Amino acid sequence: MSKEHLVWLKSYLEENYNKSILENFLDPQIVEVTEGKVIYEMKIIDRHCNIYGYIHGGTLASIADIVMGVSCTTLGKRIVTTDLSISYIKNVNAGSTITAVGKVVSDGEKIMRCTCKIFDEHEKILVQAQASYFVIGSFDEINPPKVK
Repeated sequence: MSKEHLVWLKSYLEENYNKSILENFLDPQIVEVTEGKVIYEMKIIDRHCNIYGYIHGGTLASIADIVMGVSCTTLGKRIVTTDLSISYIKNVNAGSTITAVGKVVSDGEKIMRCTCKIFDEHEKILVQAQASYFVIGSFDEINPPKVK
């Protein structure tokens, strides 16, 4: 994809994220958008944690799915998740900041495969994930999704 697409995509995501209930709840921040790869940071607050005070597994799975899905859109594809596998390695408490890196590893015509690694502030790995995505169309300036 062109540099113009990546600039447009980053702007589109930043403008529309507050319209999505999940992204609004998580409040991830886009750090980097490149072809086939995205990096997000997220400050962990109490609402992201389980009853023990650690980040909830569902929070980690959601941010992993988001960064992998967005990495697909950097290649101009509109996708839906078909499967996601996640390994929880370490945990963090509220007050921590995590970094999630999503990468496309297979850019198929109908199916895309991605990986994600999530790290704490000390670059210790918290999560490794992989997912498959079904391509349902294009994602570009001409065909942006309508956010409700």
